[in-house]
Amino acid sequence: MRLCQYDTPDSPHIHVGVHLKGGLIVDVATLIDRPLKSMVEFIELTNTGDIDLHVLRAKLEKLDEKEALKLGALTLDELHFRAPVTEPPKFFAIAINGRANWERSIKPENPRAQYFIKLRTCITGPFDPIELPDIGCVGPEVELALIIGKGGKHIAAADAPGHIFGYTVHNDLTAHYLRATSEWIRLRRKDGSEEQLTYPGRWKNFDTFSPMGPFLVTPDEVPDPHRLAMDAHLNGELVQQGHSSDFVYRIPELIEYLSAAHTLEAGDIVSVGTVPAVEPWKMATIDLRKYGGTIDVSIEGVGRLSNPIRAV
Repeated sequence: MRLCQYDTPDSPHIHVGVHLKGGLIVDVATLIDRPLKSMVEFIELTNTGDIDLHVLRAKLEKLDEKEALKLGALTLDELHFRAPVTEPPKFFAIAINGRANWERSIKPENPRAQYFIKLRTCITGPFDPIELPDIGCVGPEVELALIIGKGGKHIAAADAPGHIFGYTVHNDLTAHYLRATSEWIRLRRKDGSEEQLTYPGRWKNFDTFSPMGPFLVTPDEVPDPHRLAMDAHLNGELVQQGHSSDFVYRIPELIEYLSAAHTLEAGDIVSVGTVPAVEPWKMATIDLRKYGGTIDVSIEGVGRLSNPIRAV
């Protein structure tokens, strides 16, 4: 099942939609005969049993184009896609999860997954403009993101798949120049030791720094999230390419680790990691504001984002 959030010129509030095989989008609220405010509410209702996904799938299998149009189904050019989850309770992003970077890195004796928190206000739609102020190089990072369905604490890795509602495509933008030149401080202690500290707040969380979507794809359509090709193209030129099989920390392990510290909730987002730049590009030279145009990122079987770049 491919779910989405959208609005229309005549109905600017959020609708939860489902993508039919013929390409139409049907408002889920018309299928379940109850209003829906958001994807997070939809997920919560599946957890309580108020919405049965098996029943919904059965309805969709019987729904032909004629009946869908009677229900007000829309073509893709009649709606505006929002990100599939716009107000997650929490938004985690895993850092340095690609094997090449991880193996080159200096690590503690028992390394753990590194992660940071993103703000919901940086989330934008799959085809909306990315707005870049004059802050130096800002580059793309195509990432696979998962959305939590059933929440919990201390979730075992073996049980983790049962807590995933679906997957989507995320472009985790990074302000490389800010990180290198101003978003750090070197702490000098009384004993003379020094430590350079940087925190991924500003350089990861400008508004529009997390395009996402267009669909939330349920796990039955992504049987193995660690067997997906991933890439990014800037104005048609390949700038990133890789495979989710290269992730060091696998998804069940990440859910176990995160839930050991944080209670996971329905609608939480976990962005799992990115893939390398393609030579001659480097991650810190894919300067979106400098080159302008459009950045496209895609993940095999999950979807594609295409965001115009706007200097502001």
